[in-house]
Amino acid sequence: MKLKNLFYIPAIIFLTLSGCREKETVKTANSGIKIRLSPDSSSVELYNIPLNIAEELRKDSMENDRWKDFFAVYEETTDMEMRDFQTAMDGAYTVKNSLVEFIPVIGFKKGKAYFSRCYTKDILEEPEDIISKRELSSTGGFLEYKFTVK
Repeated sequence: MKLKNLFYIPAIIFLTLSGCREKETVKTANSGIKIRLSPDSSSVELYNIPLNIAEELRKDSMENDRWKDFFAVYEETTDMEMRDFQTAMDGAYTVKNSLVEFIPVIGFKKGKAYFSRCYTKDILEEPEDIISKRELSSTGGFLEYKFTVK
């Protein structure tokens, strides 16, 4: 065997062993939180909330104004400059397992566009995650979901 072929043996062993190791996945507290319209289009749901947070929300008896600071639904507007200054829709909030449901008082109108925001993106992150990234969320700390009722 030639001396130059000995160089390839450690490289092959290294590539084989590094390909077999388990991949490390970074998990943050808010990585699975999502917003969706309910199947019957009567409510908006915030789901995949960590169970410990959902349990705290269930225990806490927040008033509607405080709920709006956490999870709110708005009518979509054509004036993008005023979009962030609208008042949130009134409705009822319920917590079930890992789901928060918002049911509007007047209901959603067919053909009308809405958007929903959950203002917890950075709140649900662990302090270590924020420190390691050295920055807060680029979306301003909220999740947004746009929808049109059909």
